[in-house]
Amino acid sequence: MSTSQKSGVDIIYEAIRERICLGVYASGDVLYEGELGKEFEVSRTPIRQVLQRLAYEKLAVVKVGVGTTVQDQPLAAQLQGLKIRAGIYRIVDDLAITETPADIEASVAPLYYRVSRLAAGAEREKFWSILRDVHLLTASLIADDVLQRTDDMLFYRTVPGLVRQAAQFPELATSLIRTEFDRLVDPIEKGDFKEFFRVRSETLLTFCDLLDPKDGH
Repeated sequence: MSTSQKSGVDIIYEAIRERICLGVYASGDVLYEGELGKEFEVSRTPIRQVLQRLAYEKLAVVKVGVGTTVQDQPLAAQLQGLKIRAGIYRIVDDLAITETPADIEASVAPLYYRVSRLAAGAEREKFWSILRDVHLLTASLIADDVLQRTDDMLFYRTVPGLVRQAAQFPELATSLIRTEFDRLVDPIEKGDFKEFFRVRSETLLTFCDLLDPKDGH
């Protein structure tokens, strides 16, 4: 959906969601309706809609007497989320539930350049933007909207942990991202999207090592 097609609620929702993903809003932080309404120059009604949506997506939780707070995502839940997403990609591969967007080459070329230039000393925002854009590329290839939506919800539940860990273990994060994308280039160039999802299913599980690094990383 282009920015021109998005509602004001969509734009505010995505802005706050990005802050959660980047750790600007940490687990337990209160999202105050009044402050957000003043910042985005809207009434409390659209802000309340945004907060309800965040709660539905399990990125926030409503606490009596406190308000809406950023929801904690335990390590076990994040690891499970990655494994479920890998399972979704296996289903897409097995059943060939793929489609080819018209502008895929235009999307892949700049992304490949950014991945190749990613350095271990990169800012947290660069790790976030690459993880997000690989996800968006993947979503554009899934032909089933239910699987696509499920993958999307799980991505935003797990990516704050990945971004946080990428900042703590940048060399590991850089290696995992580059290795994954290097393996994805060949099936993309061949237009073999069944293979793309098989590879994504395999490589996504390697990010479990970033969420739960072994000794020595």
